[in-house]
Amino acid sequence: MTPTIRNNFETSSIIPQPRGNRAGKTAFFCILACTLLLYLFGIGNYTRSQIAYTMVFHCVIAQSWHFMVGLCEFSEELTHVHSRYNGDYLKAFQASVNTRNTFLITLTAIFCYILYKEEPLPGMIQVVLLFLCNFLCWCFGFQDPTQAAISQITEKKKLNVAHGLAWSYYVGYLKFILPVLKSLIKKFNEENNNLLRSPETLKLYILMPLSCKIYNDLEEVDNNITYIKEIPPFYMDRAGIKARIFKNNVYRILDEEHRPYYCIAEYATPLVSLYEMSDTASAAFSKQDRIEQAKLFYSTLKDILESSLECHNTFRLVIYDDCPGTEEFQENYLSHIILKHLKQQHSEEYDLEFRTLRS
Repeated sequence: MTPTIRNNFETSSIIPQPRGNRAGKTAFFCILACTLLLYLFGIGNYTRSQIAYTMVFHCVIAQSWHFMVGLCEFSEELTHVHSRYNGDYLKAFQASVNTRNTFLITLTAIFCYILYKEEPLPGMIQVVLLFLCNFLCWCFGFQDPTQAAISQITEKKKLNVAHGLAWSYYVGYLKFILPVLKSLIKKFNEENNNLLRSPETLKLYILMPLSCKIYNDLEEVDNNITYIKEIPPFYMDRAGIKARIFKNNVYRILDEEHRPYYCIAEYATPLVSLYEMSDTASAAFSKQDRIEQAKLFYSTLKDILESSLECHNTFRLVIYDDCPGTEEFQENYLSHIILKHLKQQHSEEYDLEFRTLRS
């Protein structure tokens, strides 16, 4: 019993507990304090309509400010309406503006119009009423941050799940395998009749489905994809594991005319975590959250790899929308997507070589 108590004590001093509702209770006491101050300042000497007018006036001012901030956020979300909200402008507006706030502004504005002729109260009483109105609005959730504001904060402060997963994927795997990939391919070619001889095949094609649904075997997804062989493995002592194995697979991709193409491809494994999180109720991670984080995972990983000199020209990120109902979701869709990237990479390599020769 004693070790358990000690362990709990040590843990509680290091690991923070979930936040409670003390802030709300403190706000409640502040509301009581404001009410007491109003009586001390002699608010009973004024009519109820004067008090009501002052309160609704301060509500209109305070909530109108939050509404205007929401409109500013909406102007930013308009530039991302297709990538973040699937072209739904109403959803973008709801993510930027607190709809309950809009209802409160309308209601209080009507009361302000009705009570407009009332005489203003003294300055000190108005200040206390201003605090009282803001505390009430905060307690009832009219001043909660919007979905767009929360998303912006987490992106700027690098607090997203995707940010951590992308860095973990890089420092735990890609940082080791990508710099040695070309030397491993060279060994593979010596033993396999120079199978991966084209410049576009000397890369790791990292598959990133937006649904985050990952299969154990690419052949299960697409009949035009066939496993050929694995390239020579890379061994490294890592995290207490002696000679940990890092290896990649070579696949044959058939086009519509059954012509073969070859490449090294694999899924971005951290996407499995996003999929499992959205499938677990306790994670409080919705399907929309999963898609948003998958997009952010791609952009974060892209920035990390492009800024890494040791990983230069050794990878290609293949992101695609595989959700049912999308244009890309069709029979043998994965082979079409990989071939598209292979051909595009071939064109880029050719253009780069041509520009180098001209210069």
